Amino acid sequence: MRIGFFGTPDIASFCLEHLKKYFEIAFVITSPDKPKGRGKHLSAPPVKEKALEYGIPCFQPVTLKDPELVHTLSLFECNIFVVVAYGKLIPRSIFSIPPLQTINLHPSLLPEYRGAAPVEWALYNGEHETGITVQLINEELDAGDIVLQSSVTIAPNETAQDVYEKILPLGADMLVKAIKGLHDGTITPVPQDHTRATYCGKITSDTSHINWNMPSLHIHNMVRAFNPKPVAWTTFRGKIIKIWKTFVGDSSISNSTAKPGTLVVKGKRLYVCTADGNVEVLSLQPETKKPMDAAAFINGYRLQEGDAFV
Repeated sequence: MRIGFFGTPDIASFCLEHLKKYFEIAFVITSPDKPKGRGKHLSAPPVKEKALEYGIPCFQPVTLKDPELVHTLSLFECNIFVVVAYGKLIPRSIFSIPPLQTINLHPSLLPEYRGAAPVEWALYNGEHETGITVQLINEELDAGDIVLQSSVTIAPNETAQDVYEKILPLGADMLVKAIKGLHDGTITPVPQDHTRATYCGKITSDTSHINWNMPSLHIHNMVRAFNPKPVAWTTFRGKIIKIWKTFVGDSSISNSTAKPGTLVVKGKRLYVCTADGNVEVLSLQPETKKPMDAAAFINGYRLQEGDAFV
């Protein structure tokens, strides 16, 4: 079978590599190169790098609405198109080209968490379960019929990175099963229950700014949700500090009179007061420096009574 693949980041590159073991990849569509680093040199997205490695024709259109592009893709005579984290909505003029239509891998239990960053928002909201869905694409955001779906549990201290590492291999295998099942007629897509739909938006710098007036568990969930990116952050002595890893703190060291954000040092352990207790900071990254553990931060910054994160 011939597949047309749409995707951009590492997770899409992982799925492309897996699909190539089972099917012929006729072409790849990915995002344009973007400036990166201090020198602002153009950097290719991971999917483009993988396509070049395999010698797969690669297109990087600015828009998918170009009639010439639509015509070009139709000439490949693919059986199905596959979309994994491409970054743009696929128009009907494209998703309806192949006879088996176009499928998308979405890391949530649709119809819950339609939209961007569903894993991150599930962690942020303290969910104990998430999953991954293969859906048929239609003109509405993540509203297509469900082809396959599988759930995974979320442990209390797992980060977004941890969850992605669990669901990605599962999702790549599901894509293979979905393609074969649609081709053989052994899978019948099921419409979503749109009354149960929930939505999640993009994560911004404001979203990832820690408010220490929030409860400890909320802050902990926020830190693990935004690890490895964009990373939850706060400020200390006028500089940004990224918070990489936390635990909900020991209630026995709480100081009910301390303002939220106040730092409490116990030996080589660092706690931050919150609305209802504290969180223990295990790993953090001061501006312009590499990530460090709490002991290194305590030693390097000569913390004083009353110091606080803001």
